[in-house]
Amino acid sequence: MTESKDLAFDYDIAQGPNGLREVLDSYFTKSQNDPTFAQVGHYILYTLGEQRSLIRVDTSAIPFHFRYCDLLGRPATRSVKEIIARFLWDKCGEKERYMKELEARE
Repeated sequence: MTESKDLAFDYDIAQGPNGLREVLDSYFTKSQNDPTFAQVGHYILYTLGEQRSLIRVDTSAIPFHFRYCDLLGRPATRSVKEIIARFLWDKCGEKERYMKELEARE
């Protein structure tokens, strides 16, 4: 769902951890199938209770790059960090990169 009520640009809303993972998965799929989509920065308004955070996702290269800004100035929560890390591990090749590093050490 794309909105732009409070902010001067479009963003997708992710409610809770499952919502964030769904939005990230959709970004991955769209960026693989649509080069125009991949070249544009995307924003997610992550909400969980009173927490509201803005996450910028650069989909132009794998692995995706993230910028996090809590709207009250707090650091990223453990949940958000874990979701992004799991996404990078599962979808963006971090698991394969890690395995290659391990093989190179042996």
